[in-house]
Amino acid sequence: MSNITVSIDRIVIEYKDVYWNFFNPFKRRLCDYYGIKEYIKPWGFKYHLHIKESADTYLHISYQQSEGRSLKHTLRIETNPLHLYRFSNWLLPLQNNSSSIWFVRSDIAFDIPYPMTNVFTTSLTGRRMNLYEGTRYYGKKSQRQQHGYCRVYDKRAERLQKKGIDIGHELTRMEIVYCPEEKIILPNLIQHPPEFDGLYSCKILTDTESIKPIRRAMLLAVQHQLMTLQDFSGYHKRELKKALDSQLHVSLNLLVQQNWEEMITVPCAILCGAVNRGRAS
Repeated sequence: MSNITVSIDRIVIEYKDVYWNFFNPFKRRLCDYYGIKEYIKPWGFKYHLHIKESADTYLHISYQQSEGRSLKHTLRIETNPLHLYRFSNWLLPLQNNSSSIWFVRSDIAFDIPYPMTNVFTTSLTGRRMNLYEGTRYYGKKSQRQQHGYCRVYDKRAERLQKKGIDIGHELTRMEIVYCPEEKIILPNLIQHPPEFDGLYSCKILTDTESIKPIRRAMLLAVQHQLMTLQDFSGYHKRELKKALDSQLHVSLNLLVQQNWEEMITVPCAILCGAVNRGRAS
């Protein structure tokens, strides 16, 4: 699995107890500097700013101002961790004007250097796969921000279609949402790598010739959403599992554990200036 890379594609962070008297002039300076306008929603996180420096570089800021006497509320940012350094001068004042900083959720991306036809993914918790424009979705659109939501797509085709860039080799991306039941204080995030092996099975079909034609047909039917695993009898599902045992198993947990410290150290350093490697409580 050394040729599979893991990264954080999107991260959502919350700053607690940010005073309105700080946020109001802060958002005005951002709007003036980037030439953008805020938009306001009627509830929840009411104030929103979306900064887009380029097609890839963005920062979304939202502020939760509720009714009542409180003058301090939660501020949330969302971005790709690789973009944080571009906005570090703006983010430093948030660190100094909040009581604490918390991890909310992230999208963990696994880049697998095989075509999608060779990457067989299944939900282990009964999530039905939906296929739309070549992308496999595990979970409803309304569950996009919930733990375990997953999508699998052809990364090479996506780059070619959206940016006109051919990376020159096959690449399948598997993205899974990591959203713990309780938010994690950011310095402690290094102690809490996500675990996905109980949610999904991922196999790379490296030797399909060894799989009997009827099992290969079953694999193709599932991958192209012509059928689901639930459509097969218990016997056929057991036989398909046996056939897949000979293929390359991808341990999602192991990949994350091997790369977690590297993935989150820099974001933690930029956002809160601390990484707590002590034992998780």
